[in-house]
Amino acid sequence: MKILNSNPEVTQGPDQMFKTTNLKITHLVLPKGKVIKRHRSLMTVTVVSIKGSIVFHTDDAKTVLTPGKAVVMTPGEFHWLEAPDQDGEVIVVHGVLAPQEEE
Repeated sequence: MKILNSNPEVTQGPDQMFKTTNLKITHLVLPKGKVIKRHRSLMTVTVVSIKGSIVFHTDDAKTVLTPGKAVVMTPGEFHWLEAPDQDGEVIVVHGVLAPQEEE
């Protein structure tokens, strides 16, 4: 088991908590008015809101992430984030998932 802690001194931007070839866990702090530009990952991405409010965009949808709400994206899916009304914090997990069996 590995215990991870975010850096409480990070007030803006990414705080990388863990990184291997197939897994990356990042605490992302986005102050009010800031935007993370459109980008994509070659891994599956899970974004879990832990504080405040962040607007999460894909090319097809827009979702307001508040604590306890999460999104999961497939590899290659373009996305971007913004904090238009208040500061927000999320945990971002980039991972290579094991193949799933077809039902």
